Amino acid sequence: MAGDAGDWREQGRHRRRVADQARLLGREPLSDPVRAVAALSVVLWLGVMVWLAVSLPDRVPTHWSTSPLADGWSSKPAALALLIGLPLVTFLPIPLLSRLMLSLPDLVNAPYKDWWLGTPQRLVRFERLLREDLWLITGASLLLMAAIGLIIGQAATTPGGQADPWWMWATIVGYLAVIGLIVARMLAGRRYRPPGSLD
Repeated sequence: MAGDAGDWREQGRHRRRVADQARLLGREPLSDPVRAVAALSVVLWLGVMVWLAVSLPDRVPTHWSTSPLADGWSSKPAALALLIGLPLVTFLPIPLLSRLMLSLPDLVNAPYKDWWLGTPQRLVRFERLLREDLWLITGASLLLMAAIGLIIGQAATTPGGQADPWWMWATIVGYLAVIGLIVARMLAGRRYRPPGSLD
């Protein structure tokens, strides 16, 4: 029992040494496709927010239940605060979570954990892979907010704040499908498997 505790402590010390060395190596840059997705999603979201800031009336439909007619309204500043503030506070910080891998390696809970934490170079690669996936989730979430903004902007110009329910459902289902694919790729794909792994 004492030997097991000693092994566990030594593993923890080894992981911290690996993380210390990994931080000295610096982070790997995002791949070009992920960088493009991240940039495009930020630009589209910001573009929709600018359009809304210029075009929304003082009273804005912001909630729909079973009817296509709005049953909840907000002021223009409140609607913009939600559409801008939520991503700033909730979505854009998500990629920063990957940095925890380099400062708190014991938090890593992933398949092949011991392999990824075996050397500083592997940990740096793991952090980059995770950061890329977190950016994809963030990009999808920003596009969701842009789509919601477009729905709100269109509904604000119709009598009763009417919104097309098909667009709302397509937006929600599309977002959930994209997030599901990203998470499935993370958990079941080959992305996080060590080279030469057969399972």
